[in-house]
Amino acid sequence: MGNDYLAHYGILGMKWGVRRYQNKDGTLTPAGRKRYERDIRTNLSKKKNSRIDTSKPDPNRWVKEDIERKKRVVDTSSDMVKQIQNIEKETRPRSTKQKMDLSKMTNKELRNRINRELLEKQYNDLFAPENKPRISKGREFAQKTLDVAGHTLALTSSALTIALAIKELKG
Repeated sequence: MGNDYLAHYGILGMKWGVRRYQNKDGTLTPAGRKRYERDIRTNLSKKKNSRIDTSKPDPNRWVKEDIERKKRVVDTSSDMVKQIQNIEKETRPRSTKQKMDLSKMTNKELRNRINRELLEKQYNDLFAPENKPRISKGREFAQKTLDVAGHTLALTSSALTIALAIKELKG
């Protein structure tokens, strides 16, 4: 077996040894007190059978809820970027063909003209250099920004999913 392994180094931005909600002696940090009060407020607004136990603080649940909330935000943002990319694709400038009045041409003239156009098209497809359509600088910038945002959000979503899975496995 090789040296393949999975490493996890904590939550992004979290400092080593610094707890978010609970001190080492079990007392709540200011963020923990705020969170505990919020739990009590939300619990009071729920029906009795759907309330959670708030007799003692549960920092592990709070961390898990924070990660889940961040994942929802990232997923929503990712979906929004995909929708914007689709809108950008749909609004790209496209060429349109104008209808011609062919009522004055005979069938033979029409066939000869079509054959000639097809031959020219085949020749051009095989040998003519390709000209790319001009894209405005604003559209180009928006396209690059959306690509970067999409990739970043996809990676963040994956990282949050892994963090949630690790949290779930830890118990």
